[in-house]
Amino acid sequence: MKTTKTLLSIFTALLLAQAGSAVAQDTADEGRELYMANQCWQCHGFEGQGGAAVRIAPTVYPFEAFAQFVRHSNLMPAYSPNVLSDEQLRQIFEYVRTMPEPPALEDIPELSDL
Repeated sequence: MKTTKTLLSIFTALLLAQAGSAVAQDTADEGRELYMANQCWQCHGFEGQGGAAVRIAPTVYPFEAFAQFVRHSNLMPAYSPNVLSDEQLRQIFEYVRTMPEPPALEDIPELSDL
């Protein structure tokens, strides 16, 4: 009986994790669309790598710090909640969090011959 409850608990946890993962992916997909539509890529690059502005991916900041910067920065156009809702901003944040860490320089074959 105890083994059955334990297995049921594990199974339930796995299902919830999978559902949460699907929701997070949907949020990130919507965030990608917003990142492109609001032209964040023009300064931060298609992979958040920076260029005309700082690298934003992968982000290590919590959402609150990310939102504070986006809303109140004088280093970039500040996006008020009237322009970009809190939900839209969170979706962009989730998308930025999915961007992978760039490879180490020594792992880029084209640079190893220099």
